[in-house]
Formats: sequence, structure tokens, C-alpha cells
Amino acid sequence: MDKKELVKERMNQLLELAEKNIKNHPERTKRYVEIARKLSTRYRVALPEIFKKRICKMCNIMWIPGYNVKVRLNKRTKAVEYVCECGHVRRFGYSKKRD
Repeated sequence: MDKKELVKERMNQLLELAEKNIKNHPERTKRYVEIARKLSTRYRVALPEIFKKRICKMCNIMWIPGYNVKVRLNKRTKAVEYVCECGHVRRFGYSKKRD
């Protein structure tokens, strides 16, 4: 196995553990996400796309809508806004791009 494949596998394991332990052990979740992000930068491997949009970049916590993050739709800017419990706001557009 290649080194990058092992890192991807380890990152997936850490992020799945973070997802399972978010409600019972939030401090562990932060640590799991922190380790996965460090692996990502050290070995130049991108975080898996399904987890990339579900992590706060400021406090390293896995987002669960309604539990630790508020989800809002902004009609004017056509964006989905995620407001983390730490106060960080992240926006993703939802309109189609014109050709």
C-alpha cells in the first residue's frame, strides 16, 4: 500500500470516530478532527469531501445541524450559512452557475 492510501484510510477512521462520539465526548471529537487535519496537511492529502463541509475550520468540531450549528438560507446572496457554536460562519452557494 502507498503511504497516501494509508493516510486516507486513517483519516476516514478518525473522522468516523469523531462522528460517533460528538454527543458523548465533544473534546475527543475535536482531537480526532485535529489529528485528521494535521495528517492532511503533512502528507498533502485532501480531506474526504463528505467530511470537508461538515467541519468547523476555527474550532475543529464536527457539525450536527440543530445540535451545535445553525443552518440558514440567505435569499439575497443565494447561500447556505452555517453558524457554528464558536461564532464562525461558513457559506456555500446554492444557485446554478450560468453558462
